Amino acid sequence: MDDQIYYRTRNPRSKTHPVISSHIKEILGVVNIPFKTLKTFRILDVGSGQGEYCFEVEKYVKEVVGIEPFKPAFEKAIQLKNEKRSTVKFYNLPIEDYDDKRKFDLVLCLTVIEHMQNAEGSFQKIFSLMNDNAIMYLSAPNKLWPIESHYKLPFLSYLPLHLANLYMRLTRKGNSYLNSSFSKTYFGMKKFFNKFDCEYSFVLPQNINTPFMGCGSGGLPYKLLMKIGIFLIRRLPIFWALSKGFIMIIRRKSKDFLK
Repeated sequence: MDDQIYYRTRNPRSKTHPVISSHIKEILGVVNIPFKTLKTFRILDVGSGQGEYCFEVEKYVKEVVGIEPFKPAFEKAIQLKNEKRSTVKFYNLPIEDYDDKRKFDLVLCLTVIEHMQNAEGSFQKIFSLMNDNAIMYLSAPNKLWPIESHYKLPFLSYLPLHLANLYMRLTRKGNSYLNSSFSKTYFGMKKFFNKFDCEYSFVLPQNINTPFMGCGSGGLPYKLLMKIGIFLIRRLPIFWALSKGFIMIIRRKSKDFLK
C-alpha cells in the first residue's frame, strides 16, 4: 500500500454522502464569527483531497477554495467539479505556495497536520490567509493512540521512523511511513499552537452519531468507546491525552499570528 494515497485520510469508498453532510453540519454548528453571516463566508479547505467536503460546504457559503498537493486527488476533484457543475476553486500545490490577497473566514484542516513535514511553516501560511477573528476547524489523530489511524498497525506511530518503515515493509503496508508520521500528542498539539497568536480549544462532538474521519465506522463498539471517552473527558480534561483523536476550534486573534 503506497503511503501517498493518504493525502487526507479520506477514503471515498468509506465516506457516504450522509456522513459528509452530517460532518459539515457539525462543523458549521460550532462556527461563530461576530458580525458575519454564514452566507458571506469564504472557506479554505487545506488538503481538500477529492473535494467531497468542499462540494458539501459550498451549499451554505459564498465561496470555497480547496488546496490539494497530491495530483491524482486534485485531478479527481476537477472531474467531480465538472460533473457537479460546482463553483469550488481547486489548486494543485502546497499550501505554502498558495497566494490570495483576499482572506478567509473559515479554514478546514481535517486530518492533514500529521502529513505536514514543515507544519510550522504550513500553519504560518494558513494563519496569514485568515481574517482577524477567523476560525480554523481542525481534526487530527492522537500519536499515542495504540492503533495507528492510517495503516491500522499497532503502535506504528510510537516507533522511530526507521523502525516504522521496517514494520510497514514486513507487514506489506508500504515502504515508508514518512508522509504520515508527523502526528502529535495532546500536549504536542498545545505546544505547537502556543507558538501562534491564536486562541484554541479542544471540543467534543455535538453529535455522537457522526463518524468523524479516522475515528471509526460508527458501529456499536465505536459508539460505546466514544461515549466512555466523552464521559471521562467532560469530568477530567486530562483524558484528552488518551483520546483517539482531537477536534480543535482555533481563532486567529491578530495580524501578528506568530509569536
